[in-house]
Amino acid sequence: MNATEALLLALHEKHQLQHEKEGTLPVTDYVEEWEAPCYLKEHLESGEEQIAWKWVKQQPKTDFANVEKALELEIDSQLQNFFATVWAGDIDVSFRDRALTLLQVQGPEDMERLQQNLIGHVMMKQRLKQPITWFIGLTDEDDLLLTVSQETGVVGLEYVGKEQHEVLSSDLPTFLKELELIGHS
Repeated sequence: MNATEALLLALHEKHQLQHEKEGTLPVTDYVEEWEAPCYLKEHLESGEEQIAWKWVKQQPKTDFANVEKALELEIDSQLQNFFATVWAGDIDVSFRDRALTLLQVQGPEDMERLQQNLIGHVMMKQRLKQPITWFIGLTDEDDLLLTVSQETGVVGLEYVGKEQHEVLSSDLPTFLKELELIGHS
């Protein structure tokens, strides 16, 4: 188990305990066509657009070989483990008083969609002749992404179609260590 995987599992455990203490369950958008392992269908009311979820360890872990082949580049294992450790809903966090949403993957169909979006993001970066980044989260601004640099591993912020303009952390494990949970997600 690498550092990213261990820290992500710890974050999900902490998130789950926070909800248990409050007597709540985290919720996410419900996609009826998906067989998402994290969905708690016993808590779904007819016609609901939100569903309760609980993280589930990916077994086996998702393979990113198709993305690497399509883009002809190697994806760092820390980044792969960010998306291939658990099936879960997104998590709202705070990093040095900045609200962020960490993107997580709910199930195989969501993973396929994520991988297609990652390929599209990298192809856009290549077309714009910008350093390659991988998005891992969102901010409260629609077009401001939380990204990891392919070349350096730096976690930072960038506007869609632009280069990283603000460094948040030197690497993904260090970034994950500093996160704090906020509110209900």
